[in-house]
Amino acid sequence: MIRSETIIKHVIGPDVLDIGCAGHKVTPDSPYWLHGRLREKFPSIFGLDYSAENIKTMIDLGFENIFVGNAEEFIFDKKFDTIVAGELIEHLSNPGDFMQSCANHLKPGGRLVLTTPYAFSLLYILYAFLKFPKTCENDEHSIWFCPQTLGELAGRSGFNIMFWELIEDYEFDNPSFLYRLFARFVTSVGRLLLPKRLRHNVILCVLQWE
Repeated sequence: MIRSETIIKHVIGPDVLDIGCAGHKVTPDSPYWLHGRLREKFPSIFGLDYSAENIKTMIDLGFENIFVGNAEEFIFDKKFDTIVAGELIEHLSNPGDFMQSCANHLKPGGRLVLTTPYAFSLLYILYAFLKFPKTCENDEHSIWFCPQTLGELAGRSGFNIMFWELIEDYEFDNPSFLYRLFARFVTSVGRLLLPKRLRHNVILCVLQWE
């Protein structure tokens, strides 16, 4: 299942905020673009992104309720039922500040739904081995998470873990032939040969604000 579809299963409305809404690139026609899929189900969704250029692109395309801002210190004059942060937290300098800003903007019992790359998946283990000392394919990532460290951060910020799981997130329109070949292997033959904790490359976590 595509990551965006898995995330949406855990989002409750009607008031939803998508942090990092533009993603790496604004691609409204792609099934992998999370904000587009969220907006189909929650038309009044708000969006926040650090990239002024990407937000302008979205506005030019007709998207509304989207704003330029820092995920670590944002302010809205409303609270939300769900805050979504897909593949965002690993980019931050101060993830604890991000968690606190989310807590400040959630209704009682509201939830934070986030995903982040799983450092110990086969994809990232192989990349780190082959590319060492460049052990992360994205130059903008500042931190790796695992279920234990993510749970510790959540607890320090006053969140309870409602649910977490490892999921597959392979994009078959990736320009790299080797990546697509690996993705095909993992999602086909790999399902028979590899345990879930190796073939699944993303952590999905649903946190509830007290």
